[in-house]
Amino acid sequence: MPLTRRDLSKTYPNGTQTQKVEDARPFLVCIHDATPARTRETQVMIRDLAPLLGRRLAFGVVPDWHGGWPLAAHRHYCRLVQESCEELLLHGYFHRRQRGWGPASLIAERCDEMNGLDAEETRRTIKRGQHVFSDVFGEPAGGFLAPAWQAGHVSLDDGSTRGLNHVLGFFSLVSAAGQKVPLATFAWDCGRWGWLGHIGHGIGRLLQCLDRGVPVLAIHPRDLERGYWPQILQLTQELLEAGYEPSTPAQLLGRSPVEVDA
Repeated sequence: MPLTRRDLSKTYPNGTQTQKVEDARPFLVCIHDATPARTRETQVMIRDLAPLLGRRLAFGVVPDWHGGWPLAAHRHYCRLVQESCEELLLHGYFHRRQRGWGPASLIAERCDEMNGLDAEETRRTIKRGQHVFSDVFGEPAGGFLAPAWQAGHVSLDDGSTRGLNHVLGFFSLVSAAGQKVPLATFAWDCGRWGWLGHIGHGIGRLLQCLDRGVPVLAIHPRDLERGYWPQILQLTQELLEAGYEPSTPAQLLGRSPVEVDA
């Protein structure tokens, strides 16, 4: 179902136009699983999205992917993502559950890292991740994105999040100040089986059609190898042509409640 076209007035670098900023409805593009282990895919995604979005997107960055790709050993990758976006989110630490298992572990191939941690381990993991961010990016992360959207014991209310201002989830974006923005998330890397991406896209399209929240494109490097990349670029173009304005989680929380209504 195509999105409704509106009167447009703002021009992007590639010639795409969108409506005036004060009238535009926002959408988010967030690249998950940002790790030097996926440098090639990251470069392709940046190359294709930059003409459409500029730097108005977010990266969910993993400090040490599966325990074998520490960011501190790959400073060139850190520069690449930092220079290509407007917001960096802490995306777990290893992006791999260290112990135990559950239904989410099976579907997400043990990527539900936070589900394997108790409250104190969660606090230590976030503290460790923030130390890495401060080292490689010059400052700690303002937001958190849970691997596989499984937040576990992460809470903005109990002091476990060590300086984080907001948490980006599947259905909502919440802030430490108590703001909650409903989201309509499209996702294509939904776990073990590639065909789940069709369901993830369908959920996003349904929520979008029902006007249930701000559209979010949750992009993963594996979307390229699974063949979803052309569909993702097409959806990005559709949103821009319909007058949506690319934003980031931090920027979205800075808007008034009227502005973030989808």
